[in-house]
Amino acid sequence: MPSFSRARRRTTMLVVATMLSCGVAAGLAAVPAAAAVTAPTDLRTADQPCATAAPGQYLSPRRLNSAQAVVLRGTFSRASDDTGLRADFQVWDITTPEQPQQWLRNVGEQSDEVYVQLEDESKQLDGVTYAWRVRVLDGTDASPWSSTCHFTVDRTSGPAAAVTSAEYPAGSWGDASGAIGVPGVFTLTSVGADTVGYRYRFASTESDNTDYALVDADELGGPATLQWAPRTAGNHTLIVHAVDRAGNRSEATHYEFYVRETRPAIYSAAYPDNSPNLDYNVGVPGAFELIATVPGAASFVWRIDEDGPSGTAPVGADRKATVMIAPTRGGRQILHVHNVTADGTAHAPRTHTFTVDNGPTLTVDTSRSVTIGSSITFHLAPRAPQVEAYLYWPQYSGLTEPPVEKITVPARPDGTADVTWTATGTRVVGLRFQSRSADGTLSEPRWTSVSVDGAAPTVTHTGGTDVETPTTFTARTRMVDVVEYVATLNGDEATKQVLTPAASGSVTFAFTPTKGGYHYVTVVARNAAGVRTEEGATSWSVVDVPRVASTDFPATGSGGLATGTFTFTPRLSGTTAYEYSMNSAPYSKIVAQPDGTATLTWTPTGTGKHRLTVRGVSAAGTRSMSTQYTFTVEAGADRVTSTAPAALPTGGVRTTAEHS
Repeated sequence: MPSFSRARRRTTMLVVATMLSCGVAAGLAAVPAAAAVTAPTDLRTADQPCATAAPGQYLSPRRLNSAQAVVLRGTFSRASDDTGLRADFQVWDITTPEQPQQWLRNVGEQSDEVYVQLEDESKQLDGVTYAWRVRVLDGTDASPWSSTCHFTVDRTSGPAAAVTSAEYPAGSWGDASGAIGVPGVFTLTSVGADTVGYRYRFASTESDNTDYALVDADELGGPATLQWAPRTAGNHTLIVHAVDRAGNRSEATHYEFYVRETRPAIYSAAYPDNSPNLDYNVGVPGAFELIATVPGAASFVWRIDEDGPSGTAPVGADRKATVMIAPTRGGRQILHVHNVTADGTAHAPRTHTFTVDNGPTLTVDTSRSVTIGSSITFHLAPRAPQVEAYLYWPQYSGLTEPPVEKITVPARPDGTADVTWTATGTRVVGLRFQSRSADGTLSEPRWTSVSVDGAAPTVTHTGGTDVETPTTFTARTRMVDVVEYVATLNGDEATKQVLTPAASGSVTFAFTPTKGGYHYVTVVARNAAGVRTEEGATSWSVVDVPRVASTDFPATGSGGLATGTFTFTPRLSGTTAYEYSMNSAPYSKIVAQPDGTATLTWTPTGTGKHRLTVRGVSAAGTRSMSTQYTFTVEAGADRVTSTAPAALPTGGVRTTAEHS
């Protein structure tokens, strides 16, 4: 395009932009010159369609998103070579259109969307209705303006709602009304003119709680009604929030009321609702005491589960009745009881859950604590008819259990049996026993705890603190009838030793460490059945540092300010040289003699404390750990070079022949 045309467009756009900023609502038409793109369409305010008339959507920014911002967006058509585009949003209070806010945002290189997020609370004032529009800028060119949309900012919650109910009036326990299953109508009202609905939930002390739900108001600012039937008696609370057009919620109203108890009370010592009473069993009648709570109750109606025994009992003058019930099966079951009044009205039932325990009787001759590889014998007697066998299986500790594998043991003609269980692992914490009758009926399982001692061998050691010096170990376990021990050094399978125990049951063996540092030995024992103990272990440290000695510079006392020697003796196998450092100086190296020893000649340059660090080096380049030899040098210190005589008889007088 010729340059003069581009300049003319730029001048025109500057004039139009000035006119827009001065009079949005004054009818000033923006006439772009050769617009680069079309006017944005598909306009959305907070993801809602464009409202072309005021007041538009009512929006509460804090309820829209985590940024608490009003998001404006639209789409446009662009040429494939358009780059550097910007979205020009204008937002204005409809009462002051001559003072628009301008929001400029870059448009992505591949995007066909214009987008702005209005986060400045001072420019989106509570209670104000805003209009907005957008266009696309391409350098000095601009698209036409989009249509105008509207929204109203509403950050203020309305007043709390009121609740009334004829069936369930607010009050205390003495005001209890209705009953379980009896529906009631609750009316929710609000004095807020912009209430559109009510958010509510029911809660009770018996955990009869509902999730929050929303009911629409009959009209804007009007009431709403709920119909609800309680499922438990006692204290209830209806929690209500009035919700306005912007989604703001009022403070919660807590409407507390009580539901009358009409379920009978149930008590039984024979068949309690916690742990079973082993004095009672299938076919053994037990007393159940029933107490009516509804006025005018004439009878109790009861049944066990859906297909068990059932019956009725009259309500006595004391509002009670005692019924004798003989359960017809073992296991967990539920007694249902409800009252019927004289007019035939059946009230809500009470349930009483209990267990009929027909599991076998279990005794042992010894403790239930056992060493791995040993056994416990359990004596079983039936508590169910015609028992022909028993099944048992272990229970394990830990988060996961192996698949259940039940072992079957036949019963004697009298229905008894002995089960001998051998401990083969330490994770077992208990056993379950179950009888099986001739018709295949299984009893309730009987559980008993057991404790298994893993019998990890105790391991002691002596010697072997130097490299290439054998360390002797002794191991012993509490497991009986041990046939072998398996010992391993430092977890290395290549070092494994399989050992036969002595007559005493213990075993003695040795390992020879080939390098210095921390070492450990692990030991397990096995019996003839292949059951193994837990792992026993011991650890120790092996040193490979060279020995350092000096008569000229003893580690105790002091040496003179004169040339002297140090002797190095190896612990590292195959030592061919030594590296040494005096007083943290760089390491120097000396070659060892064929026997691995070496002599270092050294002349002190000053008095005081000195530290000699020495490490051995093998022909393969392996270095030992370092040893520290600390000594003191003093000026004029005596040094013994010879004695006369060289040897004296016991009790003889010794004299120093020479000092230096």
